[in-house]
Amino acid sequence: MSSTQFKDSIEITAAKELKLFVRSMAASYRFIFQQMEVDFVKRADMLELIEHDEVSKLAARFAAVADGDKLVLSRLELYQLYTMMELVCRSFLTEIGDTYKEITMRINKVDEEKYNAVRNIELKIAQTLIQQIRVDFAKDPDFEEIEEKLEMLD
Repeated sequence: MSSTQFKDSIEITAAKELKLFVRSMAASYRFIFQQMEVDFVKRADMLELIEHDEVSKLAARFAAVADGDKLVLSRLELYQLYTMMELVCRSFLTEIGDTYKEITMRINKVDEEKYNAVRNIELKIAQTLIQQIRVDFAKDPDFEEIEEKLEMLD
């Protein structure tokens, strides 16, 4: 049986758009996990997929780096990013998505068309990143464990 070695860290360029995306995902995540009365949130919280304060730390790391500079993420941080994106995207398919949409439109003073356009861009970015992480780490036992837990939310 061959053994696959996975990198302990990756280096990425912290483009302005990526930083904005991570900030938006982290804000969405924080909102979602304040809705403890919702079944999706209860189940995700019980599975202990991610430490809530780790999301803030990850967002702060992205915010602290200058646009275009390199950022080194540990494998654990990459998995936290992956899990955060998965949970946010999945939450849009629950009643949380409707509540989030209503509040976001009111706070940002945008109509439904603008909200949907921005959300669709974010979902496409997340989908691209999620798919790439799945390809790169599919055989990592730690990643497989995350995937198994996420499947329990379906």
